[in-house]
Amino acid sequence: MVNQKLNYFRWKPEQSDSPPPPPTLVFLHGMGGTGQIWRSIAAFLEGEWDCIAPDQRGHGGSRQTHLNSLTDFHAETYAKDVLHLLDSLLVGRFLLIGHSMGVRTALALARKAPSRIAGIIAVDIGISSSWGGGMGAPLAEFIRNLPESFADRTLMKTYLNAHCPDPSIGQYLSAVATRSTDSTGTWSFPFDHKALIQTIEQAKDAPLETWVLEIVAAGVPIHFLRGMNSKVWQKEDYEEQKTRIQHPLLHFEEWENCGHGLPFEQRVKFIEFVRNLAEKLLLERQTLNPRT
Repeated sequence: MVNQKLNYFRWKPEQSDSPPPPPTLVFLHGMGGTGQIWRSIAAFLEGEWDCIAPDQRGHGGSRQTHLNSLTDFHAETYAKDVLHLLDSLLVGRFLLIGHSMGVRTALALARKAPSRIAGIIAVDIGISSSWGGGMGAPLAEFIRNLPESFADRTLMKTYLNAHCPDPSIGQYLSAVATRSTDSTGTWSFPFDHKALIQTIEQAKDAPLETWVLEIVAAGVPIHFLRGMNSKVWQKEDYEEQKTRIQHPLLHFEEWENCGHGLPFEQRVKFIEFVRNLAEKLLLERQTLNPRT
């Protein structure tokens, strides 16, 4: 299958085309989002780092992918897309940051190219659920019934507040919604509804726990972050996984005063977390950042 050509956003230091290249941070959005959602994070990092945030297939400027097979929206297919993009941009070693669905993509990608990944920040998704760590059936039902568009933003927010299975997901969708430029002025979301439903179904076939153990065995550290108020990664699941799945390179943290939208609800803290980990894992090994 031909790799999907992804739309992407890139924010990097001025004069970054001269050697040596700046270390790279790759941001993977959650389901229903776009790479642009990371702009408020990258704005504080682009002075030092090359920040790349693709629109994953079925989302944003990469929505043109069609449902050609049952594997079109499996995490491994998402990962192939991203790796193909990074290869085309001649990206060598990088730190990988995934949120929600983006964690599945990140883990699938890390299995394909562990030597190129300095580390993974995996935000608010479990690793032992039959749904691949997500909300599963309630979220799929919500997406199936979600209208394609709304006459105005107030109606959209009212609907999301009433029907979304998690308030943080509703806030996330509200943040990525866009208004049409034609005379209707309707509000819609930057994703293909069928693609999202297929993504949720395919999540059941992503053995995240197995992948995690393979990745840390290959020497790649993973930092799992959970928002204390999250309804996506349930507290009892988090505690069970934190206790049972242990490895020196596997780290679990729970952050207060936030839910599933942890990177954006705790933006300042998250930016510092990314910066500190990037300095530790990338700058110390900058000489090991070969171009592919």
